[in-house]
Amino acid sequence: MVSFFNYHHVTNQSIRYTYAESSSENQTENDKNKPDYGKKLEKMVIEKTIKDITKVKSSNNKNSIYSVEQLNDYYRYYLPPKVIKKIDIPKVYETKPNGETYRFNISNPNGLIQVDERENENVFTQRNIDGGWRIDYGKPRIDIHTKDGGIIPDKAFLEENLSKNPVKHWNFSELKKQGYWYKPTDWTNVEVTLIFKLLDSSREDDEQHSISIVTRSVTHAQLDNEYKKSSGKLKFFCGGSSYHNNISNEGHIRMKKEQFHIDYEWERYNQSLTVGNIYDKKIGFKGIVYNINDTAVKLESWVDVENKGKGPYQKVHEFIDNGDWGDNMRKCGAKTDTQAITWGSPEVIIKTNDFKFDIYDIEVREIVPPN
Repeated sequence: MVSFFNYHHVTNQSIRYTYAESSSENQTENDKNKPDYGKKLEKMVIEKTIKDITKVKSSNNKNSIYSVEQLNDYYRYYLPPKVIKKIDIPKVYETKPNGETYRFNISNPNGLIQVDERENENVFTQRNIDGGWRIDYGKPRIDIHTKDGGIIPDKAFLEENLSKNPVKHWNFSELKKQGYWYKPTDWTNVEVTLIFKLLDSSREDDEQHSISIVTRSVTHAQLDNEYKKSSGKLKFFCGGSSYHNNISNEGHIRMKKEQFHIDYEWERYNQSLTVGNIYDKKIGFKGIVYNINDTAVKLESWVDVENKGKGPYQKVHEFIDNGDWGDNMRKCGAKTDTQAITWGSPEVIIKTNDFKFDIYDIEVREIVPPN
């Protein structure tokens, strides 16, 4: 039998749990290897004060009351994730019937079906008491895949096993005709919501750093200059073509177009286009990308900086790529150097450089674009 705590009641001051028993059939392998602190917590009442450290008192009462906000770190990992209820993220555009979706798994972000970042040492480094998952400094990338596509193998595997390569075309003209990188279920018209709290960032020489919601790419595993050193290899660097919805550490918004990996066209930050200070506050950020027609793509950025991502969201910026943005798309077979990226992709990426932040929720939905 395994110990756990059932969620009973939430107030602004405290949360009540009742000790319960669960069959070992409900255990994961990870759970079986954890120390059983449940029985210890069963006999304790943990009380906190605002100015003092957590106080632990012995008790034989199976009902324990304690504050979530300042629970002793020793117990945080074992706090049941059900305590943190998922919010209903407001939709800007309706979900496409039977379209691909993803929702952040608060208890196990590395669900291995749509996300697997176990080898990324600065991603999901700790689960916080308030339900957030820590992303540490460096250049973390969180790749989110469609359920139908699954987690795409890395470049080395694909090079050695070309027959198993799920991507058949690396030429932009062919991709435009086909309409997707991998499968018809790829995310094309998509609404991505990220709820996060920025804790710190590198701010050297007044350079702004950003969180990017990256759509319509399939791999960033090869630089274009690496390809120049090879012969007869697949053009993996073309898989980096993508759109980026950016929000900077200073609260500024912009869009970027990655023609391939790595060659960018981007907007300059507009100092008047800002959502204000975003440090140490939970905010919601939406990156929305959809085709207007077969030659033009619209990007929209929406934010909620007032209500912790619960909405309402306000549109703060939009940009239309009418097939006149860029200068180097022909390198990957496009008919023009400014061709829009109109084809879908089996992955969405949350990308940062030199940020330390917590993630509370992510949602990805294939949408019905507006008329």
